[in-house]
Parts: sequence; C-alpha cells; structure tokens
Amino acid sequence: MQYPDITEDQIQERCTKAVFARGEGYFYNEMIENAMFHGSTLCATCQGSEDTPYTVSVELTPTGIADVECSCPYDWGGDCKHIVALLLTYVHERDEIHSIEPILTAIAEKPKETLLDIISELLKREPALVPMVETFADSGTESEFGDTPTASASTVVASATTTVYREQIDRLFGDGFLEQHQLDEVITQLTELVQHAESLAQAGATEFALSILYALIHQSILRYEDTLQSAELPRFVGTCATQFAEIADTLQEPTPLHEYYQPLLALSFEAEAAFTPHLINLLKQLCTTQDTTDLQTAIEQRLDESRDRQTHVQLLLYLHLNSEQIAAAFRLARREEAAAAFINILLEQQDEDTVWEAIEEFQLTIEEYWDILKNPLANGIPNFAEQLLTFVESHRPETAIMLCQGLIEQTLTSRKRTDYKTVQHYLTEAQKCYQHLDQESQWEAYLKVLRERHPRKRVLLEMLESPLFTNP
Repeated sequence: MQYPDITEDQIQERCTKAVFARGEGYFYNEMIENAMFHGSTLCATCQGSEDTPYTVSVELTPTGIADVECSCPYDWGGDCKHIVALLLTYVHERDEIHSIEPILTAIAEKPKETLLDIISELLKREPALVPMVETFADSGTESEFGDTPTASASTVVASATTTVYREQIDRLFGDGFLEQHQLDEVITQLTELVQHAESLAQAGATEFALSILYALIHQSILRYEDTLQSAELPRFVGTCATQFAEIADTLQEPTPLHEYYQPLLALSFEAEAAFTPHLINLLKQLCTTQDTTDLQTAIEQRLDESRDRQTHVQLLLYLHLNSEQIAAAFRLARREEAAAAFINILLEQQDEDTVWEAIEEFQLTIEEYWDILKNPLANGIPNFAEQLLTFVESHRPETAIMLCQGLIEQTLTSRKRTDYKTVQHYLTEAQKCYQHLDQESQWEAYLKVLRERHPRKRVLLEMLESPLFTNP
C-alpha cells in the first residue's frame, strides 16, 4: 500500500493541546508496543492507567486518516492520547513497524499442526481472543463466503478483512438517513477505500483487495435504503464492480473467486434493481471459465424472487452457453420469452451457427429484430444485416418492410453521399416486399412520406423519381 505522509501538525489538529502533550509523552516513553500494519490498518497496544494495555488502531488511506479507534473510555472530543502516541510512532518510526502480510504468507505454508500450535499459544497469552476464535470454529464447515476447512490462511484472513471493512464502512454511513450532501461526502471517503484496494492489488495482495471491494459493494447496497436512492450509489457500485473484475483478471489461480459467486448472486436478488446489472455483469466476467453448475441451480431456484427477472435470465442464458449447454439455453429462452436476449448473447460470443439457428427457431417482434440489428457485435458476422433481412423477407414480408424502413431512416441520418447506394438497396428490398403482398398503393404512399419527410435531400428525391421506383 502507498502509505500517506502525516505531520505532527496534522496530529495536533485532531486533538486538544493537553491531549497532544500527553500523547507525546507516551510516545517518548515508549508506551506503544507491538505496532503492526494489517493492510491499511495500523494497530498496536498502548500502556495506560489500567493494568491491561489499550488496543489502538488507525485506518489509513493513501491520502490520510480514514478512522481511528481505541479501547480506552476517552470520549471528550478529538483523538485520545493513545491514538496520538500511535500516530507519532507512525510519523517518526514507520520503518520499524512490521507488516502482517509476510507473516501470513509464511504461516500459510506451515502444516496444520503448526497452525494449531500458534492458535493455542495466542489463546494462552490473549484469552480475550477466545470468543472470536469460537465464532470461526462454530461457523461450521463454511464461513460467510463458503470457505472450507482446507481454505488457505490468507483466504480466511481476507474473509475476516471483509467483516472489518464492513464495520468501517457502516461507521462512514452513520446511523441515520443521509441527505444528498452527506452521501456525497461518504462516497468521497468510500472512493479512498477503492484506491486503497487498488494499491493492495498492485502490491500483490489481491485477496485483500477483493475483500475490501466486496465489502464496499455489499454495504453500499445494504445502506441504499438510508439515502435518497439517486444514481450515485449504483454508479459507485458499478465502479467497484469494474475494479473487482480488473483485479480478478490478474489472478493466475482463479480459486479465490469461487467464494464470491454465491454472495454476489444473493446480493443481486436482494438489491434494488438499480444495482442488478452491475452485479450480473461482474458475475459474467468472473465465471468465464469456471464450473458454474451450482450457480445455475441457485438462479433457477430463486428466479421467482427476482426484482429484475430479465437480467437474471440473461445471466443464466450466458452461463448455459458458456458451459456449452445449448439445448438448456434454447429451452430457457422459449420458456422466458427471451429470444432476443438469447441471440444478443450469441452475438457477444460470435457463435454464428447458433445465431442463425436461433433466428430460425424464434418468431421475433419487429422491436426484437431491430434491437438485434442495432447490436454493434452483429458487425462481427459478415453481411449479417443483409442475411437477416433476406431471412425475414422470405418468412415475414410485413416485418421486412418495417425493417427496411427503419434501416433507410437510419442510413439517411448520415451526410455521406455514398450512403445513398445503401438507401437505394433497402428501397429495392422494401419494394419487393410491397409487390409480394400486392400493396402497390401502400408503396406509393410510403414514397410520398419519404419525399415529405426529407424535402431537402436532393439526391434522395431524384432517386425516388427514377423509373426504378415509380414504374410498377
């Protein structure tokens, strides 16, 4: 992580003069012990007036201090002397403060017996840790993210990191309803945590970075009801999801991602619809090459609960196709009347053969055909628009007429003279459909509409007066 530069003046601004003087005395008398960086958190113990040392922690961001906490009873405004002493330690003795990451890496390589010995010794020296260890022990074979007993030490700690950051994010949101200006301030602080996650990822601590981003996504969705429910939080979650996907893409071993599949899916069912597309897109990016059988089953079981059923159906279609369950995808598209979404996903995957199979299978509306034609990914299939138009002409000439008219209007928005050849082609196709349906009068009426709608397009008007279109 890129740690911030903090000065004594900044520390003094956070407390009273008397508290700063006492904290300075604590620092010089070496009352701070066991100072250590846990990712972005600097924590230590501090000797005080009680027999048991106080626990002190400071949450850092690349630009400053996000939050502070001390187990002492001080609550009279500003930081306490123990926090001041820890911050002074950071300012003057940062190079002497150890980091937990190398320790975790070393521990993760130890056999199970050694890990149990370490935990036993810790509990012997720090009985206060017993309740926390009991919580992990009593959670069964799965933790919140589905960790199994064989999960790595770093994964377990990353899961715990998520819990810690959820609590911190909750403190940033506060206890009550947020007005717009308050939400803007919170998002500014949350954005610093995103930057912190980016720094961790750059330093190689990707699992910690992902746990922070998940905590940001989860709590932002959870606290949405405490805001005016405008676009800011969904937009912020979209940013977090994008960053999450980018970091996940750098993982050489995708195993750590498995623990996020079910939680993200559960969030997508529980969240307001404004968040669903961000979560679904993230799941699509995470599940590119992985076995998603359990995820597909979970979606099917919860579809009726969805606030955005169409988006969840699209995810399920994507997962079916990604795992080459083509028949299942066709059945789902028929059942959910999601043919256009199905074809658009096929275009995304550039599966040309199945695209044409689906177009022949489903009877689409004019809006669905038009939606498919407007998909820029269709350009990846040679002559797609021409082939689609030819197919529709042979099966549904009325629909082909409307498609031609839409393509004509779309082409006429261009100022290039060369595009009039394209207009002429679509006019010819439309004329054939009118003639096939014995609708010559409707064809003449359409030409009249074109003249009235585009009176200044001289090239078009000359084209419409040519024998090619005026003679039956």
